[in-house]
Amino acid sequence: MKKLLAVYGSPRKGGNSSVLLDYFLEGTKASIYPVERVYLRDINFSFCVECGRCEKTGICSLDDDLKTIYKKIRHYERIVISCPVFFLGPPALTKAFIDRLQVFWVRKHMLGINPVPEGVQKKGFLLSVCGFKGHEKMFSCNRSIVKAVYTACGYSYTGELFYPSIDRFGELKKRSDIREEAVLAGRDFVS
Repeated sequence: MKKLLAVYGSPRKGGNSSVLLDYFLEGTKASIYPVERVYLRDINFSFCVECGRCEKTGICSLDDDLKTIYKKIRHYERIVISCPVFFLGPPALTKAFIDRLQVFWVRKHMLGINPVPEGVQKKGFLLSVCGFKGHEKMFSCNRSIVKAVYTACGYSYTGELFYPSIDRFGELKKRSDIREEAVLAGRDFVS
């Protein structure tokens, strides 16, 4: 299904990683991919309890809002996750969401269910900001974790934008250079 799932992974409403995702989505407006936004902070879901039931059925046994998100991940051709870096990794909210996608790993590797319909190219992108000054190493955990979950869900990790030294609320809105880069990345992602 030619749709794009945009996952807002920050617990803070209107934070810098959310602004970055909004900029990225500006670049997708003229595409054939309608966007569906998911604000993790606004949905009801729990962390993975590692009950093992999905290993038999390929279906998560927890009954919460992620059930509808699972369907979207199975069928949508594009996904982008945006989250900040908290102590060198994604915030607990984003990590809990990613851990619940374990069901896709089980389906693929234990039950042999291909997550990608024949002839479909599913692509994923990652956006992240952090307050740390420095370089790309600050984002290595976010990159590794998201690459792994995209692979389990049948998405190719096709791009990323990382911005260090962005910490204060609203700081990203003052950076027109970042906005331009994010809009262009969004356009390229859906072209």
